[in-house]
Amino acid sequence: MARYTHIIDKKGRVTVPARLRENLTGTLHVTGNLDPGYLTLYTSEQFSSIRSQLLQLSGTDPDVRRFQRFIIGEAVSCEVDSQGRISISSNLWDLIGVGPGDEICFIDMIDKVEICSEQFYQEQKAHEDPIAGLDLSKFDVKGL
Repeated sequence: MARYTHIIDKKGRVTVPARLRENLTGTLHVTGNLDPGYLTLYTSEQFSSIRSQLLQLSGTDPDVRRFQRFIIGEAVSCEVDSQGRISISSNLWDLIGVGPGDEICFIDMIDKVEICSEQFYQEQKAHEDPIAGLDLSKFDVKGL
């Protein structure tokens, strides 16, 4: 439940923040995100659940096939190396407009980690209306 920044190295690797690595064990999966400008990092268990749900949808629907290609077909599996890094394909980095030397954000969303460029994050933050302007009644979250 935090945001961390790291720089992509020359080989397309990035260090996963130590606090996130505590909960991200085994094979990890990185794929596109429903929101443009973001990637999503899942544990194997989380990604397996999502993949199973997507594969149960009707393959005759072109929107389903497009959605499956985007989430499943674009996904890369990666292992955290001994120095805490993961290697993400240039295709995925291209989806969010970053490359070697760029600073990216890891945003801990508890059930997944979202990844975006630091520049994109700051631009989004600068152009978004304050959270106080949202109609929170539609969310039905108590105690805020």
